[in-house]
Amino acid sequence: MTIWQFDENMIEMLKDIVGKRFLSVETDDSMEGQSYCVARLNFEGTSILLKNEEEEIAMFENEDVPYEEAAKFSCIISDIAHPFVPGLDGVGIKKFDVDEIVMSVEIVSDTIKCVEQGINIIIDMALIVKTENHAYIFSKSHVWFDEVIYVNIDKNIDDICPLFSDLSLWNDDGKLSVSIERSIRTIKKYFKGKK
Repeated sequence: MTIWQFDENMIEMLKDIVGKRFLSVETDDSMEGQSYCVARLNFEGTSILLKNEEEEIAMFENEDVPYEEAAKFSCIISDIAHPFVPGLDGVGIKKFDVDEIVMSVEIVSDTIKCVEQGINIIIDMALIVKTENHAYIFSKSHVWFDEVIYVNIDKNIDDICPLFSDLSLWNDDGKLSVSIERSIRTIKKYFKGKK
């Protein structure tokens, strides 16, 4: 199986924001509701740079060259004292305030299988930060090389990233037998008095 997911250190980083105040989100201003390659999530005491960047990733196990450039989610701690740097040159920065307590963090993953092509991939498709008032969804496209981070509030993940779009991309116009399963896992919840 090929894993295109947040690693264990990143999961721990994301768990640490539960119970903290979600202060703001910074993106580039090139398109409404989108940011190319990077977005910064600012919390009380920490900032996280969310990335959706291309890297060489195994895709088709049965081919001589099984690697493709594909966009994969990752995150690192970012220094709030330094300005946010967008992934595109010549664009401005957009910041929107949140100012709400993080109640839980969820990760949406799709598992794509096609036995005849040797495809068995699990991809983290979205990060959902739920506060007491809203669900902030940072998602990627079903197109594997798309490096855009899509930012939505209080939407259904299946409307943002519909599985039929994944299926039509992977099944080669119906020529291949592909199955896709979606899972949403809560990595941590906030309980008053406990983080």
